[in-house]
Amino acid sequence: MYRLNNAPLGTLLTAAVIGFAACQHAVAESDFNTSLNMLSGSAFQLNDTFDILYSGENAYIDWDMDNTPDNVIPIGAPDTLASYLDPEHYVLDFALPGSGDVLRPWFMGSELTAAATVDWRLSYASTPGDTGSIYSTIMSGSADYVGGGLVLNITDGLEWPVSGMPANDLGVPEGTHVAAAIADFTSFTFTYPGAGGPARLEANMIPAPGALALLGLGGLVARRRRS
Repeated sequence: MYRLNNAPLGTLLTAAVIGFAACQHAVAESDFNTSLNMLSGSAFQLNDTFDILYSGENAYIDWDMDNTPDNVIPIGAPDTLASYLDPEHYVLDFALPGSGDVLRPWFMGSELTAAATVDWRLSYASTPGDTGSIYSTIMSGSADYVGGGLVLNITDGLEWPVSGMPANDLGVPEGTHVAAAIADFTSFTFTYPGAGGPARLEANMIPAPGALALLGLGGLVARRRRS
């Protein structure tokens, strides 16, 4: 599910906590902008590989399986960039208004019945393109309508690794539902032009502090996009 790279000790510590190995870069940012294959009227399969920059500051533990952190473990490691090389296994689905559909996150093959319902979820499916094989939900949240699409808000700005906590020396049982904060975006824009082209899912990047200052001086509001 993830690319494995050589990385400094602090980065590997972060990787161990959030469940995957990754690579720290001098200048790094998330790169999440993908077209989608339509699976049904409310489900889509990701097409393109993507990178997510994670904060190494804390790990967030969900003991009671309600998709809400109960405990925060300080880590103090560098931010970590992780690459996802199997986008075909990731499914985005929605609870369409008026459909009666009820969506909750999943974790390791089970629905989190104690969790609040969500408008959308991004999940790993064991079989590519098969919503019936959803194994774990890595992000979910509410949706807001905007011109031409939806803004998908990521609950608490957290990503929940597919297999939970790996073996560790922090005293947290392996397989515990654990999350990491996403360092540079907290929402997506979803667009679906219908016959005009494929659906797309794009992270709404948060400009770096220096970029924010420049935007303020210029009186502009902008969003960094994938080149």
